[in-house]
Amino acid sequence: MKKFIIPTLLGILVSFYIFQVQFRFLPPSLNTKIIVAAIGVFLFAVQCIQNHEIRLSRRTLISALIAVAFSLWCLFSMTANGTDDDTYATYWISFATWLGGAYAVCYFIRQRHHRIDLELLTRYMECVCIAQCVIALMIDNIPIVKRIVDSLIVGGPEFYDSINRMYGFGAALDSGGVVFSVVLVLIAHQIAQWRNQEENKKYLTNYLIAFIIITVIGNMIARTTTVGAIIGLGYILFSYVRIQRGGYISGQNLRFYGILAILVFAAVFISISLYNSSPIFRDNLRFAFEGFFNWAETGEFSTGSTDKLNAVMWIWPEDTRSWIIGTGLFGDYVYSTDIGYCRFTLYCGLVGLVIFSIYFLFNHLSIRSKFRHSNLLALCFIVLTFTIWLKVATDIFFIDALLFCIDNDPDEIEETKEVKSSIEDFVVQ
Repeated sequence: MKKFIIPTLLGILVSFYIFQVQFRFLPPSLNTKIIVAAIGVFLFAVQCIQNHEIRLSRRTLISALIAVAFSLWCLFSMTANGTDDDTYATYWISFATWLGGAYAVCYFIRQRHHRIDLELLTRYMECVCIAQCVIALMIDNIPIVKRIVDSLIVGGPEFYDSINRMYGFGAALDSGGVVFSVVLVLIAHQIAQWRNQEENKKYLTNYLIAFIIITVIGNMIARTTTVGAIIGLGYILFSYVRIQRGGYISGQNLRFYGILAILVFAAVFISISLYNSSPIFRDNLRFAFEGFFNWAETGEFSTGSTDKLNAVMWIWPEDTRSWIIGTGLFGDYVYSTDIGYCRFTLYCGLVGLVIFSIYFLFNHLSIRSKFRHSNLLALCFIVLTFTIWLKVATDIFFIDALLFCIDNDPDEIEETKEVKSSIEDFVVQ
């Protein structure tokens, strides 16, 4: 029982961090991400007191400095334009919240397993995403489950019902799709590393099944999941289509292709069966892959959301000053656009957009010095970030925060130095 309860509680903790929800019995300004972050800050403070020093990696410190610089620029844009929209002027708080929450998640997983590496983190996030997919299907098909979830969560369910969208326990719309996309990329990385990691081999089939489930059901929840699915699939194919030196295909590759073919055939068979027997599943599947259905039926790949984006949402500043420093307006959907590039430019100008872009480039590229064989993973996160901005203004720093907090690969050399400050000296000063 203990082996089941503790991993379940850890899974809930991970879910509360990456799929934050606001409970009806909590104060309006408090959600699960903030609670997890508060726990993380407390644990970090305790550790600093015990070790008599504050210890931060160089990559974390540089990332924090760039986040502060971006916040200050947004504050300047807001002040210069005479607005009170501090959406990103307080981004440093969001940075600290994500980092604190990541510390708590990694701390408790490390307590359970005595170590937390990229493979273990991927498995936890994979299980959480599959659980969210299952919960979403249950909410959509079992009224009592829907009533229970709706009675616990503030705000979201009513809005999701009004636009006829599936949702999980905090997993919904683009924010949910972004998390699904990140996890699909992580799963793809583990599949790509299958040949290099003995411990990972036994999980190959599980990873492939998880990839298919999250791709299909995740798209029913949010079609942003497609971005992660395409990038992840490209990562996998790039890693496995290469023929070995001498012109032969290895036995490991043949095994991989065999397992993949069986699972894809099973997924297609199940999907066709449910499509023909369940009107609800048919509607959800058509929504999830609307572009592919339109392509098959009309010869044109298009969706309602992409058509709307292309038709009316490419909105840019109207004068040179606004192009440089922005208009200081972001919230309340003031410019009627979802596109990240447009919203960031309108809010803080091209200067702010460049600073924010440098921030994510640094975060994603810095993982290369921490994990073996992670160059393609870093590239995938970069592509994911800048592709998602074509659809929505958001960020994926939550995964960078987690990667900052987990353990290095044991045979990798940590190139970043630690920044230490003695608490005793600080107190004296």
